[in-house]
Parts: sequence; structure tokens; C-alpha cells
Amino acid sequence: MGESIAETAKVYKALGDENRLKIMALLKGGEKCACKLLEALDVTQPTLSHHMKILCDSGLVSGRKEGKWMQYSISEKGKPYAEKLEADDIGDGERIDSCMCSREQQNMEGEEKMPGKTKLYVLSGFLGSGKTTLLLKLIEALKDKRIGIIQNEFGKLGIDGTILRDGDIQMKEINKGSIFCSCLKLSFVQALAEMADQKFEYLFVESSGWGDPSNVDEILGAVKAMAGDRYDFKGMLCLVDALNFLELLDDEETVRRQIKHCHMAVLTKVDLVDGEHVDVLKEKIRQINPVCTIKLSSKGNLDLSFLQKDLLQYRWAEAEDTTNSVETKPKSLFMNVEEPVTKDKLEMFLRELADDMYRMKGFFRLTEDGWNQVDVVGKQIDYKPCDGQEKSQMVFISKIGPAAIRKIVAAWEKHMEVKMELKN
Repeated sequence: MGESIAETAKVYKALGDENRLKIMALLKGGEKCACKLLEALDVTQPTLSHHMKILCDSGLVSGRKEGKWMQYSISEKGKPYAEKLEADDIGDGERIDSCMCSREQQNMEGEEKMPGKTKLYVLSGFLGSGKTTLLLKLIEALKDKRIGIIQNEFGKLGIDGTILRDGDIQMKEINKGSIFCSCLKLSFVQALAEMADQKFEYLFVESSGWGDPSNVDEILGAVKAMAGDRYDFKGMLCLVDALNFLELLDDEETVRRQIKHCHMAVLTKVDLVDGEHVDVLKEKIRQINPVCTIKLSSKGNLDLSFLQKDLLQYRWAEAEDTTNSVETKPKSLFMNVEEPVTKDKLEMFLRELADDMYRMKGFFRLTEDGWNQVDVVGKQIDYKPCDGQEKSQMVFISKIGPAAIRKIVAAWEKHMEVKMELKN
């Protein structure tokens, strides 16, 4: 057929989905409005847009805009493939008589602006990538809006929840695992259903750094069944730590999944690496997700114009089962300390553990500097003054499973003179 391998691959991808085959069968009878396809397939508008983009990119289908709607038809290239399909296989889709285009209350733009729908964003990104920092920026930028937050911590202590908590922000915390795992998935669905009643303008979900969001469509479908069509899902943002991404990519399937299923990737901490390294990171992201838009974030700052854009047009991967499970869940521990500690001894303690931990974070009362928020990602240790807490606490997420208990106890006894309490 004289096509390149890349063009042939696009055709195979387009024909490799049952819904897209149904669309081809529907279009076999002639040009049809997107509204008819929506009714025939019983899918959401973003899902249809995703399928039509793939079909049009493959050259099998052509589209033209008429008013507020797109009209689609089989292209010359697509005719040989469509001839093999039977429209009868898709039920009553061919026999839709009325067109939603003529019903103003059901046009797509009206659905986008429907009062009562909450704009929903999900933030993913591996441990320490900067999700909470970005969320604080979003809260500040949207301070005149009604905002809700669902905050997911992997450990038992809600460290980030403490940072985010504000009198004007309605927040629900889901801790002790990933919201995409079977162990917490129902809790996440229930939280979304309950938050829908709050009539927020925006709802941001900050998932655990260990969260694999491959099944987010399944979860949103369950919420719709439970609470109705209350959310306008605006997209998945994946934060990518410029300092540690390459090392993590070789070891963690979660990192790959987060990028694969995002609509926008945000390279964070780019002020700490050079331009050549940023180019390498972009190329790595493109190898996993060739479609998502890529933005850069320096010192926690990010252009927030994405809030006015349709990120769902950058969808790449089909939904799949998450890799999060009880069996793959890493060990997490937390520490309580009643007395203040010196900064230099705390730093020696943390550096001794860094190679064996995915993440360490918490609040410590330092002898010389008072209360500080302490964050450890890789070899980098950051301190930030914070409000006083009841006691010093730290969460550890282990690379080495329960063996971390012995490592933490030994390092503490080696460097510290005050007592600590370590718990599962």
C-alpha cells in the first residue's frame, strides 16, 4: 500500500479498539454528526473525542466542523477497512432519528458550562516530585474560587495534609496506601461522591507518589454511577522530578505508568539542572507518552494557563489495571520524637538512610532553628520553617521493606542522644 511503518502502525492502533470499530461501522452508512455517535455508543464527549482523534490521525476517517459540532465520514483510505464491518453489530446506533445538534440544551458547549459541574484535576508524580508545592500555588491563584482537595498520603501520617490545611479549603485525607489500589479505591470513590455535594468550582486530587492512575476512568465511572454526572474531568497532571527521574525510571514501573496516563507532564526543579539535561528528560517522556503536553517548573512556579485549556485532547493511553496492590505496597513507617534535636545530627541520620528510602518527610523541632518542615528526596535534604507541632514526626517509605526498621533504629542510636518512637 506504499505506507510507511509509522502510518501502518497508526492504522493498526485505530482498528485495535472495539469502540473505534463500531464508529467505523456507523460511518459506513454515510457522514454523521458527533452527537449521533455519542448517542449510539453511550460514551462521554471526551472519550469520543479521543477515539475520533486516533481515527482521524490514522487517515481512516475525515472530520469537518459545522456550527458547534463535528461531522465525520469514512475517508477513501478507510473505505476498504469499513467494508469489512457490519453496522448491525452495534445495535440501534444506525436508527437514531433525532440529532442532538437541534437541541440547544444538549450541545457540547452547554455541557461544558453546565452549572453545578465541578472541574476535576488529578495530580500524580513520584515521591518528592513537588505535587504539594504545585497545589499550594493553585490554591493561591484560585483563592477567589470555591476549592476542594482530596489528599492521598501513602503513610499513616498526613504530613502534606498538615501543610495544605487551611480554614477556607475543604479537604478530605485518604491515607495508608494508594487511592488507585483495591485497598482504598472504594474510599476514593466515596470521597469523590461526597465532595460532589459541596458544589466546588474546582476539586484537586493529590495522589500518593506511589499511585498508579491507570484505572482512573474506572473510578470516575463508579463515581458517576454513585453520585451522577457531577464532575467535569479536566485532566491528569504528572509531576516529574528533574533531579531524580532518570534513576527512578529504570527501577519503578509506577513512574512509567504515571507518565503514560497523564495529559500534561510538568518537569519540576529545572532550576537545579542544565538545559541539556532537560532535553534528555523531555525525550524520555516522549518515548513513554508522545502526546502529552510538557511544561517546565522552576522553584515551584508554573504557568497556570492550562486551567483554560482542554487537556483531554492530549490523552495517549487506554485505561488499564493499576499496578497498585496490597502485594506491591512498599513498607512505610513513622517516627515520633518529643525533644528537640540538632540540625547537624539530624542531617547525619537522614543521609545514612537516604539510599534505602524512597522518601522521608516530616516536621522537626531543631535546637537552633525551631520548627522546620523536613523533606528528603534522594540525596537532597530541604528545610523550611513551619508552624509549631505537638511533637516531631517523620514518615519513611522504604525501598528495602521491613529491613528498614533495623536500619532506622541503628542510625538513630548512632547519631542521636534523645529518645524516639518508631511505629508501623
